Amino acid sequence: MNKKEQQLIQRLREKTDSVTVPEGVKPESIEKALEEKKKNQNQKGKVSPFHIGALAAACLVLAAGIAVYRNGNTKEIQNIPKIKEQKAEISSEKTVVSAGDYNEIYGYIERYKEEQEAQMRVYEEEMAAYDAEGGSSVSQEAKMAEAVTEDTAPMSANDMGTASGYSETNVRQEGVDEGDVVKTDGTYLYVRKDNGRDLSIVDTRGEMKEVKTISAGENKWIQEIYLNTEKKTLVLVCSIYADDNAKKRYWYMGNTEAITFDITDPENPEETGRVTQSGDYQSSRMADGYLYLFSYYGVAWEYIERNSPETFIPLVNDTVIAEKDICLPPVAKGCEYTVISSVDIESPSETADSKAILSQGGQLYVSGKNIYYYETVWNSYLLHESQQTTIRSISYKDGVLTPGAQGTVKGYINDSFSIDEYKDHLRVVVTDGDVNAVYVLNKELETVGSIDNLAKDERVYSARLMGDTGYFVTFRETDPLFSVDLSDPENPEIIGSLKIPGFSDYLHPYGGGRLLGIGMNVDEDTMITDGVKLTMFDISDPADVKEEDTFVLKNVYSTDVSYDYKACLADAARNIIGFAGYTDGGQEYFIFEYDSNNGFICKMKEEINGSGGSGARGVYINQTLYVIEGNIIEAYSLKDYGKVDDIIL
Repeated sequence: MNKKEQQLIQRLREKTDSVTVPEGVKPESIEKALEEKKKNQNQKGKVSPFHIGALAAACLVLAAGIAVYRNGNTKEIQNIPKIKEQKAEISSEKTVVSAGDYNEIYGYIERYKEEQEAQMRVYEEEMAAYDAEGGSSVSQEAKMAEAVTEDTAPMSANDMGTASGYSETNVRQEGVDEGDVVKTDGTYLYVRKDNGRDLSIVDTRGEMKEVKTISAGENKWIQEIYLNTEKKTLVLVCSIYADDNAKKRYWYMGNTEAITFDITDPENPEETGRVTQSGDYQSSRMADGYLYLFSYYGVAWEYIERNSPETFIPLVNDTVIAEKDICLPPVAKGCEYTVISSVDIESPSETADSKAILSQGGQLYVSGKNIYYYETVWNSYLLHESQQTTIRSISYKDGVLTPGAQGTVKGYINDSFSIDEYKDHLRVVVTDGDVNAVYVLNKELETVGSIDNLAKDERVYSARLMGDTGYFVTFRETDPLFSVDLSDPENPEIIGSLKIPGFSDYLHPYGGGRLLGIGMNVDEDTMITDGVKLTMFDISDPADVKEEDTFVLKNVYSTDVSYDYKACLADAARNIIGFAGYTDGGQEYFIFEYDSNNGFICKMKEEINGSGGSGARGVYINQTLYVIEGNIIEAYSLKDYGKVDDIIL
């Protein structure tokens, strides 16, 4: 969390230390809410700062109101001013609707702007009146909360597989590549440097040596990189931070850019093209030789002009996106876009297609053939009072983007592993208030099967939907791993559950009827986490899931894998489980093997000497493991795990 968020949580603790408050407004619940908004940035979209601020403000007001009431103030708690509930009628349209003209889009944005301004005016007036009557003012806390902003982001391809000569990025969807800060082609390492502007190419043959540095340029930050070994192509996906002159066009004052290089000769890369689009970088994917870029564009309300579309419509390669390519929101208002462009990496100076999804803020899941954009329409700003989540599909093939169906489910989806496409059906695991549910939707995004009222008073921490079977973990006091039979889409069924202390917030198929869980152990007496926990689940019989083995790293208090699946090196064919863990002394990199007789075996525990903003990465080439953090690469033998080389970039 950033400093303002930490101040917010501390202020909430002060307000609620001596009183009992509802679960939804406890400091730990708000802390979870703020972290959930930023969790798994590679899978999720950005959330409007207004939404975070309003959530925090509402909770401060309610928490403070309860404190006043419980401490003997004669005012009834219902008289404490609260931000009014945000309700919206969701469209009954079964398909994604495109805009007719720019005026229609302008109307959506204006409605949202007017509603938000009206809500805040009413709130400020009620607070002023309350203060004038001698009430316990929390207006300063509310104003502080409004200012809170984000700091700025089916089975994995690494299931059983066949042992290869080098590791690849741990991805969400098999066959759909994802960018990362480190890539390898089996000979060279491609590493984003600490300064964020430069990329180093390192020859690993013999003693490591840096053979080339590529600069993205001033005012740019390399978010992720792609490597297409078949087409000998390297792509830098960058954020461009604009100067003050761009304020009228960009709320976040930035663009997203893809710069493509021919690396037929990796030591002499040649730039072959670049494309730009409005908005801050959100995510990207690469499939079948096309790069798909996703950026977040927030409308700057104070600068929009009805007759100047460029003031409220995103641009791609400096051209305003056409009306027909803008997908209207499922509610009667919108304030931000997710911009999607496809780029043929063999024609990298132009986009093959573009779309913009107008919304109030959402997240993405990309299957092997569809992009699913989902956003929750909240019944109020409190965490546990979601109304329903709308899901919109856009198919992609050979760079062509085609809007598809639109549907809804109750509750909210916690991350992209809780939503999965399989055999023309979409399966989602949701948390709805104090219960959870599983929904199965057809390709028209109509619900055809469901399981409701699961795991009362717990919430989903992780999921992995694998073919005809799904698994998900909920947590409050124990770690129930549920198994779900999804073979009949119209009749999904819970067929097993296993309860153990702690929780797994990342699940990874490990072949041979096993499922790896990485999370935290919880002391059963204090209910406090006391170390990173590895669990190997036996899922050979989904109806009788067993805990085959558990290993707890008592001195390790967190791991990036909990928030970023790309930080996990898990290769069942090579029998390697690698990740970085945080200890009191700093970061350490761990390598485990798994043996059916002896369980988890720690083969390596080495200090990480680098520093960087994206967390450490473990990459192997043949029999050498490279641990990369920032500008430092350290090499270890996978035969005896002794250190064999290092380099400072």
